Amino acid sequence: MAGLLACVMGLAAVPAAQASNKTYTQPVASAGTCATMETATVAAFKSSGYKVRKHACLKSAGGYTLVIGYSK
Repeated sequence: MAGLLACVMGLAAVPAAQASNKTYTQPVASAGTCATMETATVAAFKSSGYKVRKHACLKSAGGYTLVIGYSK
């Protein structure tokens, strides 16, 4: 859980100079962890002033992939 918190806290420093319509992805081992990270990461993006267009946990080889579409 400490690693998850560090990851989410790191998202508070998402580069401010990003262009519109970017996608953030991160591999995740399990569906439960992905769902928890999805909620926390979306909240971190929003609190940093980003607009979240879409987000999902997608099944991928070896686990899941957290996908978040965002723009400034």
